[in-house]
Order: sequence, then structure tokens, then C-alpha cells
Amino acid sequence: MVLYERPMRFIFVTIGTAFLILALITMARIWGLGQKFSPFEHNFFNGSVPLVIVKADTLPAIEAALKIKPDAVIWLDVRMSKDKIAYILPPTEDVKFLKNREELQKASPQTPIYTGGKLSEYDLAQLKEFYKTTPTLKEIYETYKDTRFILNVVDNVSEVHAYIVDTLKDLSLKADTRTLLQSDALIIITAIKDLKPEWVYGTSYPDIMRLMSFESIYILPATQFKGDVFIAPFKVMKRPAFNDNVIAEMRRREKKVFLGPIETEDEFKKAKALSADGLITTNLPQLLEWMKE
Repeated sequence: MVLYERPMRFIFVTIGTAFLILALITMARIWGLGQKFSPFEHNFFNGSVPLVIVKADTLPAIEAALKIKPDAVIWLDVRMSKDKIAYILPPTEDVKFLKNREELQKASPQTPIYTGGKLSEYDLAQLKEFYKTTPTLKEIYETYKDTRFILNVVDNVSEVHAYIVDTLKDLSLKADTRTLLQSDALIIITAIKDLKPEWVYGTSYPDIMRLMSFESIYILPATQFKGDVFIAPFKVMKRPAFNDNVIAEMRRREKKVFLGPIETEDEFKKAKALSADGLITTNLPQLLEWMKE
């Protein structure tokens, strides 16, 4: 009799636990779906829709993009040098610089040459010896005073939030009306938002992971997301960065949706089907051709 009661007790506990989990999920969904949201208004979103966002890392590249589409938004990968100067360089370029430092050391073994593993360990002057066309963030804002920028802060180094804000503090740069701050690191977005709530803010990798994880357990409506814009590539670590349910939830919350970089026509068609508010590209002529079609 005792042996019979034990499996029955286990079954009842399992069923009870399942009902409790289901109740908690239902309550979380009801709570999340009960929240009301208002559209986020900002001068950054003025102009044609969808916004065309072009990744560029030099003044000539920015000039070429704006010549083709004057109202384009420019995506800048923002880095921080050892001497605390914000400059522009895609992280894909790092390997070239570091290999060059190793080659310089091999060519002159008697001369000590620093070969640190991160670009943030070098002064801007050292970096510009190799990247001769690399502009500073301030230089770009001073040159293009009416252009909107997405600042993707790459280097998560000490006090980066303070240095970015200080770089753009001059009121003549009009940074408050034309800056969207983006980073893979949530801590950077949060720290800069505390200093500059006037800017627009995007989406970190932790945000994407949280949204996808909570969607998989059916409590997406209750997921925390403090960004003003949902910005996502098509994949993160070879896995989808979003799905239709995530996009629908962002729409329910009145969030803008920026997708890309768009590398293929299939990705463009997917972004168009989802009515993306912003299309990110590394190849502006190709994107405009797809948009015409």
C-alpha cells in the first residue's frame, strides 16, 4: 500500500506544480498585456519612412552616402582610445592593426614595441599611424551639422559613458536632436541614458536574448525593455535575433523597429514584410535598388 501511495503522491505533486506554473505564466501575460504604451516622439524620427541607415567609418564614406541620399542616417562604430578620444572604426578592422604591431616588432626585435591585445590600449596618435583616415566623433559632428547619427559604442571601457557625453556637450553640435545611442553592452546604454535622457536609445544583446528567451516560455508581454527603438541584426551568434512575435510585441509597445545590416534580397524582403521603420545597410546603392523594385 505504501509503495502504491508514493507514485500517486508524485503524480499529484507534478500535476499541482504544472497548474501553478501555468497560473503564473497566465498572470504574467495578463499583467504584461494590461500595460498601456504611448508613441515615443523625437526629432530624430522626422523625415521619410523607412529611415535608411548607412554604416560608414570615414568622412569620404559619409560624404558619398549623403550625396546619394541626403537624409540618410549614418551608423558610426564608436571606439575609445587610451587617451580618451572617441573615434570611428568598425571592430572588424582590429585584427589588421594588431597584426601590424606584431610585424613591426618582428622587423625591429631590438626596439620594444607595445603589442597590446585591444585597440583601447593605444593612444589615438598610434592608431592613426595605421588608420590614417580614421575620424574622431567630434570631427564628424562638426562636419555634418544636420545629419542624424546612430552611435554604436563598441569599447566597454572605464568611464566611456562620461567621455562620449563630454565629446558632444557643445550645444552648437545639436547632439540632442540627432543622436541615437546603441551598444551591444546594456551597461553602456544605461549609463549614458542616465546622463543624456534627451537622446534616443536602442537595443543591447542582453535585451535581445531576454526577449527571445521570454518569448519561448510565453511571457514576452511581461518582459522588461527600456529602449526607445528595437534595433536588431538578423542573427546573433548564428541564431535568430527576433521573430514575428517579438516584432509584434514591439509594435504593441509603440516602439520603432530598425533591422539590419541587410546583406541579401531575402533579408530586405523580410524587413519590408515586417514594415521595418529603419533599414540598416553597408551597401546603399544596392538597398535603394531593392527599394525601387
